[in-house]
Amino acid sequence: MRALDDDLLETWVSGWAQARGYRTRHEGRFPAALLHDRTNDWEYFALEPSPDEFAALASSARHSPSRLFTIVTTRVREMHGAASVYGLQIRSTDEVLMVADMEGQDIEAPVLPWDTFNAESTHEDRVGAVTVFDDGQPIAQGRMAVVDGYAVFDRIITEPGYRRRGLGSYVMRALTAQALEDDAESGLLIASLDGQELYRYLGWESLAAVVMFEPRL
Repeated sequence: MRALDDDLLETWVSGWAQARGYRTRHEGRFPAALLHDRTNDWEYFALEPSPDEFAALASSARHSPSRLFTIVTTRVREMHGAASVYGLQIRSTDEVLMVADMEGQDIEAPVLPWDTFNAESTHEDRVGAVTVFDDGQPIAQGRMAVVDGYAVFDRIITEPGYRRRGLGSYVMRALTAQALEDDAESGLLIASLDGQELYRYLGWESLAAVVMFEPRL
C-alpha cells in the first residue's frame, strides 16, 4: 500500500467520482469534483495544505455558498483555527480516511444473512454496485470503483431499522468480491463515525481525519 500522499488522495477522489458519476478537475495540486446530484457545485479536496494553500482554497470556496472544501489531515485542531481565520465553518469532523489490504479478504461472494431478503448487483467498467431488498424496498447498498489497483468503496448504507443484522458486512464482502475480479490490491474509503466500527472489524485501518468546511454565511 502506498503512503498517504497527494497521489493516494488523487486515487481516492478518482474512484469516488467514478462510483458517483462526478466530473473532476484540479485547482493547483488539489482535485475537485462537481456534485451534480447534490449541490451542482464543486467540492475541493486537500491533503495537509500549507497556510497559503488553505487561504487560496478558502477564497475559492467562498465564491459560492454551496461550495465545499474537504481536508484530509492529522492536524485537525490547526485546521479548525485556520477555518475561522479564512471565513469557513466546519460542516463535519467525524469521518476518517481508511485503507485495507485486499489480500486475505473474503474471495467468495457472500451469502445473504436472511432468507427473506434478496440482492441485486451490477459490475461493469471497474465500477460495481450492490443493493439488498426487503419486499422490494432497498434496505442496504454500496458502490465501489477500482482505480490504480485500489478499490474505492462508497455509500455503504444500511437503513436504520435493519442495522446490526450483518447487512453492512454482506455489502462490503460482495463489493470486495467484485473488486478482486478487477485485480484490486488495496481498498480505500472515507468512513463516518457509525461505520468505523464495522470497517475495523473487517480489517480496515485509519490513515487520517477528514474535515469538511463550507463558507460561513
